[in-house]
Amino acid sequence: MIRTAILGLGNVAERIHLPACRAIPELSIVAASELDDARRNRMQSRFAIPEVFADSPSLFERVRPELVIVGTPPDSHAALCRLAFDHGADVLCEKPFATSVEEADEVLAAARAAGRRLAVNTQYRYMAIYRKTIESLRRGDFGRPFAIQCWQQMFHPPQFEKLAWRAALRRSTLFEFGSHALDLVCKSFDDLPLRVSAELPAARPEYDADVVASLLLRFPGERVATLNFNRVSHAPERYFEMRIDCEDASVRISLGGVARLAIDLARSPAGRRLRWRTGFVQGGEARVEAGGRSWVLAREPQMAFASATAAHLRSFLATRGAGEPDLAEAEHAREILRLVFTAYAAAEAGRTLPFRATDSDRAV
Repeated sequence: MIRTAILGLGNVAERIHLPACRAIPELSIVAASELDDARRNRMQSRFAIPEVFADSPSLFERVRPELVIVGTPPDSHAALCRLAFDHGADVLCEKPFATSVEEADEVLAAARAAGRRLAVNTQYRYMAIYRKTIESLRRGDFGRPFAIQCWQQMFHPPQFEKLAWRAALRRSTLFEFGSHALDLVCKSFDDLPLRVSAELPAARPEYDADVVASLLLRFPGERVATLNFNRVSHAPERYFEMRIDCEDASVRISLGGVARLAIDLARSPAGRRLRWRTGFVQGGEARVEAGGRSWVLAREPQMAFASATAAHLRSFLATRGAGEPDLAEAEHAREILRLVFTAYAAAEAGRTLPFRATDSDRAV
């Protein structure tokens, strides 16, 4: 059994981290820390956590976990990751990874120095709707992908946030949610962008945050991605939509509830007849579209944040005992964080900014 500790017993731990750990038999929750007394006691009772502490240093004085899940607000991530490494634990850190690229670099350096493993929980790519799509793209099932569109529309300004730290963010939508979308775009193209443009208009100045954000990413190989997030839209809510256009087909991925009604003409021995198709899933759906037809590639019957985190943990744990820790995925998370901050810088500068050098740039 892998002795596991949870740092932070907030909403994310309740909905995602603890259910994910329960789904993995080889994990044993031995302790947790939480500042809020009432919540700490309530969560200990609900999840039968053996020991709970008011602060993380006290936990490490009494308990020696092998795996630590950091689920506190992002301004504490760097310090808690380093604390866990100092006590010989591997770390799964919730996103956002850190509050700056410099902090992320410090955490990566600490992981290397301690010889510990580190992952950041951008778990969407472990959901079946994204995982199966990315697998298909890498096999070339739909031809070369060349354009990706992502969008989110809802009425959810900062004041609607239940967590105080989220409500207080000025850099909000891109920093807090954008890492998921950008991670999926980069994994779908299996690359990082060359250039970044961004617009963050103060469309609703009463909200002092980036409630409307539009990004344009140029990738190698004449590929492009656009991302549009609107947290003050009165249109029907779309939690997260993604369309990947390839040479031979397009893939439409919807995260969140999907209700579908379709009517088409189907051939039969008696001739053509109308065919009705209906469907409803709470979690999401990936659907391939080509030649006027569409078919389901993958579905998530229920919201999959916890199950995707469990899948991420299983993948992470599979690397234990495999020699020198591989920090490639954590380094990728660092690049996604850098991409977020490059987008903010591009918006402030009012111009396109380079993100990484091309081979021709390096040759100069």
